[in-house]
Amino acid sequence: MPSLRHLPLALVFAFACADEEPRALEVPVDPATGLRIPEIPPLPPVPEWEDNPFTPAKARLGQAMFSDRRLSGSGQGTCGNCHLPTGWFQSSTPTDVPDRAYPELGPALHRNAPSLLNIIYAPMMRWDGSHFTDLYDVMVLPYAEANMNLSQLDIGHGEEVDIPGARAALYAKLTEEVPGYIDWFEAAFEVDIRELDEHEVWRLSGMALSSYISRATTHGSAFDAWNQGEDGAISESAARGALLFVGEANCVVCHSGALLSDFQFHNVSTSPPGPEGTRADEGRYLVTGLDVDRGAFLTPMLRGASKTSPYFHEGIITSVRGVIEQKSGPAALADPNHDPLVELVPELDEDQVADIVEFLKSLEGASIDSKYLEMIDELP
Repeated sequence: MPSLRHLPLALVFAFACADEEPRALEVPVDPATGLRIPEIPPLPPVPEWEDNPFTPAKARLGQAMFSDRRLSGSGQGTCGNCHLPTGWFQSSTPTDVPDRAYPELGPALHRNAPSLLNIIYAPMMRWDGSHFTDLYDVMVLPYAEANMNLSQLDIGHGEEVDIPGARAALYAKLTEEVPGYIDWFEAAFEVDIRELDEHEVWRLSGMALSSYISRATTHGSAFDAWNQGEDGAISESAARGALLFVGEANCVVCHSGALLSDFQFHNVSTSPPGPEGTRADEGRYLVTGLDVDRGAFLTPMLRGASKTSPYFHEGIITSVRGVIEQKSGPAALADPNHDPLVELVPELDEDQVADIVEFLKSLEGASIDSKYLEMIDELP
């Protein structure tokens, strides 16, 4: 049971004193915010881009590109191979084999492909933050990786990309090899892509893919209903877990805000050094070259996370319970370079872990519109 002194002042437990049997859990709504737990506000409305207002034609174009094998180097790779729409936009495998042209289950990516749920809100993306400019660039970037094989990079090149080579190859795909895309771009952006240069078509492709993925959000969660005052929307176990999360367990030191992420990079000992002092994956250090970033990875968003197993940059833990146990136990301190923030998380008992698991389940959100999860009947 969490201690009251570890909870925000607006949150209280009500307990019977004489017989020590707890009454129903009571958490008042903060009159200033209208929330029981202001630290975790609901998702805001999907933002509208001034340079790329949403239209069904853009989403349809992006959805087609997302699932069209013809746009990969081999004719077998798709965005959906690693980010399956019917699998909460991830594949449920530790590391993916994006190019299905290979006859065997390999070669695989060296990192887990995380879910794309709510990525429209993220101010930082990718496990190490590499090659990040904005969502448009991130959504089209896989064409420049070994993932999609457009740039002819070997899968062993890790985070290396060949954007110039991929731009040229994608331009040829969209204007010559699969010319049906010319009309689809015309319908979406009112331009003839044959009159644009490779850079402009690359950018428009990212805008179309972003329009599509902007529909993959987790609005309408049970937690948000409870947090805004709807009694009974979540179980008492989930409510206890939410209070623990923002209170005694100190999870909010990294997992805060509407998306439950600070979008910073932390070493939580998921890639500790071996006997020779080197890590299997140096994480953010590969981008910054700073020793403090060795073994550090981006804090993941947690809305919908209960459905997007496995977890961490290598997909090495398959359950939410396992993640909580790793972060609240001695394993989180195994790397000498671990972030001091992990020391603020106490070791939790089984009941506390179970409550936090229920809280995370309550963040799942309503179902995504099925039309964005299905294969398009007719591709360009």
